[in-house]
Amino acid sequence: MKIPSPFIPVRVETKGLTHKADVVGRSYTIGEDGMITSVIAEGQELLASPMRLVLQEDGVCAKFQTDYLTNESESFIQSRSDEKTVICGCKQSERFIVDFCTEIGFDGGCDIDLKLMPKGLTVAQALGVDDVKPLSFKLDKLWLEIPLKREIGQLYHMHPGGEKYCHDLTVIEGSSTSGSGVIPKDGFFVPFKPIFWLGNEEKGLGWYAECDRHWQCANEKKAIEVICTEEETLLRIHLLDSHPTAWTGDMEKGFACFAPIDFHFGFYATPVKPFPKNPYIHNALHLDCGIKIKGNYRDFLSQNNRFDKLKEKGVDTLILHEKWNKSQNFFELSEYTEAQLKYIVDECHKRGIKVYTYFGYEISTMSTVWSQLSSNVVNKNKDGKYGGGWWRVPYQRALSVCYNSDYSDYFVDGIAKIMDDCNIDGVYLDSTANPRLCYNTDHGCGWYDSDGTLCGTYPINSIRELFRKLYKEVKSRGGHINVHMYGLLNFTVLPYVDQIWCGETLQSELMQGKMTHIDLDFFRTEYTGKNMGVPTEFLAYERRPYWKFEDALSCALLHGILPRPNDIEYPLELMSKVWKIFDAFPIANSVWMPYWKNKVSSSNENVKTSYYKYTSLDGKAQILAFVVNTSKEPINVTVGFEGNCTLATDMMENAERGFTFDLPPYGNKILFVR
Repeated sequence: MKIPSPFIPVRVETKGLTHKADVVGRSYTIGEDGMITSVIAEGQELLASPMRLVLQEDGVCAKFQTDYLTNESESFIQSRSDEKTVICGCKQSERFIVDFCTEIGFDGGCDIDLKLMPKGLTVAQALGVDDVKPLSFKLDKLWLEIPLKREIGQLYHMHPGGEKYCHDLTVIEGSSTSGSGVIPKDGFFVPFKPIFWLGNEEKGLGWYAECDRHWQCANEKKAIEVICTEEETLLRIHLLDSHPTAWTGDMEKGFACFAPIDFHFGFYATPVKPFPKNPYIHNALHLDCGIKIKGNYRDFLSQNNRFDKLKEKGVDTLILHEKWNKSQNFFELSEYTEAQLKYIVDECHKRGIKVYTYFGYEISTMSTVWSQLSSNVVNKNKDGKYGGGWWRVPYQRALSVCYNSDYSDYFVDGIAKIMDDCNIDGVYLDSTANPRLCYNTDHGCGWYDSDGTLCGTYPINSIRELFRKLYKEVKSRGGHINVHMYGLLNFTVLPYVDQIWCGETLQSELMQGKMTHIDLDFFRTEYTGKNMGVPTEFLAYERRPYWKFEDALSCALLHGILPRPNDIEYPLELMSKVWKIFDAFPIANSVWMPYWKNKVSSSNENVKTSYYKYTSLDGKAQILAFVVNTSKEPINVTVGFEGNCTLATDMMENAERGFTFDLPPYGNKILFVR
């Protein structure tokens, strides 16, 4: 296949029994035993030491053979192409064999199959030619350990969010809903999570698994463990804390009852692709999201010269929310829907404005395929009931669909047809990237444990494949993929995303007046985009007097992103001014210096400053700075910049000012400093 931009074909260099696979911005080295020994992202090694298995045999830590050439153990390339490379490897201890199969794709994903089994008999032993030693197969534990450098392992993200625990089993305060933040100095542990990432503001390493099939954790709350030392941040995966329950029977009578146990998981080094020099990729208005409009979009936009107003205010992208399509998330359009969409697209294109349409995660009772597909494609919970079920207008119910089903191909093909027929410029995907836990065995989700209990699957691989196909179709038409993620950084699909839109999780308590300070740790982890390699916009909802769009602007500016206006009146008026400021500054040729890296002084610890610095050919520096009050208390503050800076212009007021000023609660100043 042709590798889509900005990716490159996978290239592998072999030295002895090790193999180094290069993909865009990253490389992975597979060692002699088939395990990953090195992960490099943007030129920096992420691992403090090679990944390792901790295996305990009958109370004794297993020793793996290391003389690979003598013992005929090795890693080797099974197959290679521009799209992917498959590398196999093996290792053995006194009693057990571990086989690996690692598939490295052009997007930087490493999918790993790990198989564990007792050694068993050689052919010669089975025929009685060689002596047979007493057979042993007692296994106490099998852990996968990933040691990251401490400077890399500073922040964490997990999905789903929820409680995390100290080593004395107490819940870490404030962690009941948050899935992102700073790693506590003493580490923490959590139950099984399908998506888990450790890193810093620039890069990191993500781990993922669709389910915990074959896992045996002594404590279900301690399936995944993070341990911190001065040198490393260790991610420990508790695959087995006890002898496998499936291994029962008389070893002397044969090995049929001691079948190999397999585990499936993977890794993504981040950023998943090069971060753009100018991450402010468009000036978008998101129509009808949060702030609702009456009637249909065509009539609304046609009144009061609103198409012209979009152009006048600098909008270059119009995103239509869900009401554009009468049947929620459906890939076939009604006559009215198609006519309305073509009209809006035509009027916008006359003014140089692109149009994206909403799609999401549901199948509607109004769609013509409901009766045909619903039972086969819906997301089901453990008791067999359908997931979701929002009430929508026109009157319908829309239930959660699982993309590990036939709906995936219908969905991609439908979007491609709409792009061709209606000339749209891209899609906005609402939570499509969320791998919802699904128990629907009709389409392949769900599995039964040894007790016959139905367990769920997070369809990560199917959603990644959906995005891979969609990316190909959309990009071949010059389009754009914008994704809303709620409390989730699904790094497995981010290679195929142009922009993330998120913010609801952080703002939920701010909008209720429950927080006195912006959670900067959460924001740095989940909302800046740079550590993932994908530009981000802030989703901003108001609930005056507790939380205003201006407050969301402050929060975003400080972290190098912007909020997206969702009303054609005031939020658009405000962002129109901000866009002009950003367009006038040479951001693509500037250095971003966030508050956690720069040396700007502040007379109040609650006031933080981030800035862009541009240095001209004659050596003169210009700074576009964002000074933000991160608390809900008004503050009078004095800030000081490095170097010989004497002048500051308030860009929103177009007025000269000094470096001492008042900031309202969650307020900001955009300053041009020189």
